[in-house]
This record gives sequence, C-alpha cells and structure tokens, in this order.
Amino acid sequence: MPTSSPSLLSRLSTATRGGPLSLTAGLALALSAALGGGLASCSSTRDVGDDGRAELTDEEKLGMFFENALRYQQLGEIARAEDQAKRALEIDPDNSRFLLIYGQCKLLQGGSQNIQAAIQIFESIEEKDDYRVQMFWGAAVERAGVLYDEAAAGVRDGSRTTSAPDRGRRADELQAEARTLWAEAKAHFSKSREIYPGEPQSLGGLVRTTALLGEMEESIAFGRELIESIRGSQRLVMIQLEDEGIDAEKETKLFENQRSNREFEVKTRLHIAFLEEELGRYTQAVTEFDEILVLQPDLPEAHSLKAQLLFDLGEFVKARTSIERFIALRARTASFEDPDIRKAYDLIERCDRAISTSNQG
Repeated sequence: MPTSSPSLLSRLSTATRGGPLSLTAGLALALSAALGGGLASCSSTRDVGDDGRAELTDEEKLGMFFENALRYQQLGEIARAEDQAKRALEIDPDNSRFLLIYGQCKLLQGGSQNIQAAIQIFESIEEKDDYRVQMFWGAAVERAGVLYDEAAAGVRDGSRTTSAPDRGRRADELQAEARTLWAEAKAHFSKSREIYPGEPQSLGGLVRTTALLGEMEESIAFGRELIESIRGSQRLVMIQLEDEGIDAEKETKLFENQRSNREFEVKTRLHIAFLEEELGRYTQAVTEFDEILVLQPDLPEAHSLKAQLLFDLGEFVKARTSIERFIALRARTASFEDPDIRKAYDLIERCDRAISTSNQG
C-alpha cells in the first residue's frame, strides 16, 4: 500500500496556502470521540529492523497513532495530535478516524488557512451520515462565515484594505458570502441533529447560526432545547455521583462534568436573555437572569444586566437591589474609577430619583 496520498496531501497543501479569507479568530469547541469503525490494516507482514527487532505492522502503527492523538487532544496539545493524525494518513489516506481528528485539529487551531483546510478534510470523509462529521463540518463552515463577516466590517469601516473601487459594495458582497456560509453551517448542524438528536454541540451550532442569520425566535427555541439536553446530562451525572462504590478519579471527573454543564447552561441562558431583550421582551429576559443567578449567584454581570432591565420595566427598588449586589461583587477586584462601577453608581442615583418621584406621586 502506498505510504502517502498525493490527492489528500495536495488538497491540504492548497488549503493551507491561503484563499479569500485572511482574518483569524478562535473557536471554542469541545473535543468529541473519534469516528467509529475499525482501523484499516494495510500490512500484516512484520519486517525486522537493523537491530534485529520486529518492526510494527501498519495496523499496529495506526493503533498507536490513534491512541496518541486522542491523548494529545485530551491534554490540549492540538499540534501534536495533528501530527499523529498526519502520520496515520500517510499510511492510510482515506481512514475516516484520522481524517476526523485531523480536521478537528485544524478547526481548533483557527485562522483562515486552517479553517479552509478543515472544510476540505470534512468534505473528503466518505461517512457523511456520521453526526460528528456533520457537526464539525458545520462548525468549520460557520467559522469561515465569521471570518467573512469580520472582513466585511473591516472593509466597510476602512480598517481593512481592498482593491475594490466601491468599499460599500465589496462589504455587501462579503457579508452576503458570510450569510451563505452560515446557512450551509446550519444545514450541517441540522443534519447532525437529525442523525443524533440531543447532541449539545449540534444544538449549540444551531443556536449560534440561527442567531447569526437573524432568526431570533428559532435561536431561542434551539437554546431552550439545548438547556433540556444539558439538564438531562446533569441528571445522569447526579445519578452516578450517588453511587457509593465510585472511585476518587471518577468522582473528580464527574464533578468537573457537573461544573462544565452548569457553565454551559449559564452561557446558553445569557444568549437567550440577550435575544429576549433585543426582541423587547424584558420580563422574559429578567426571568432568564433569575435562572442564571440560581446557577451562578456571584456572577456580577448578571446582576448588572438584570438591574438595567428592571429599571426599564419601572421596577426601581428591585433594580437598586440588583445593582448594589453588582457593586458588592465587583468591588472585590475593581476600584471606584472602574467605568462599570461608575455606571453602577449612576444607575443607583437614577433609581433613587425615580423612587422619590414615585413616592411623591
């Protein structure tokens, strides 16, 4: 079997030489397990090296590369995980497990070149009915859309150079491309959700892409579905923690999962709260902040944002209480000169004036 694949390597080489995108951006993505299926065996004949020791077969090498790649992913050493996947693909160019890992690594490293490479890698995987392929493919296309959106903003405000004679028109073209990519990403996330309903990362992708496309109601609905999925995961964690025979290592991992789930729910509810506010539904937004503060009572920003909403709703006493809580939390790390602290005291003064006026009335 050949030890390299010109088609694959040439595709990746082309993808990493650049293209229409040039901005870089990070992407927070959790790592999932690699694609299922057996490792391909390219050779069962064991050669002997100069030292007289039997060399590893291709199948054994693939097994070693796979274990190493997963371990490096778990440690956050993405470049080393990518190297292991690349070595495996030199042996077996069409191995879906390693193509998925390779694409994930490119995606996690970010930057336009890596994002383009990731998209091409996911396109090349034959198992299109695997939810993880669709999920990470969607994430890569979504990120490409964000890069086009950032480029459009830069062209429009003059911070980014362009050879186009009409800046506004070029910005519109880039923005249109961003929306096309987000629509494509949404389709991939939808396909992933269809294959494996309830997967948090696919639902998270739908929450983001619908919001980027301005589909606020749909984004809120997906957000609420995501919260149910997170809470389902949290219930399973709680059941496992009740096991009296649990060992210390597993218990530590479960507590970490519990914390991650809680943070994920907080972020999702913040997203919903912002959309509710944008839609003018302040009462619903306040309800979301109440839920957030049950999960994370000491989150200063939640108290501050809730206070402003309560003020806009005419709930001046409650608004004052919330902003005072914000000040108490922020005072631990900020000085009086902090702009947010000064704005908070300004809101207290406005609350006091409004309360005084209401009492006089």
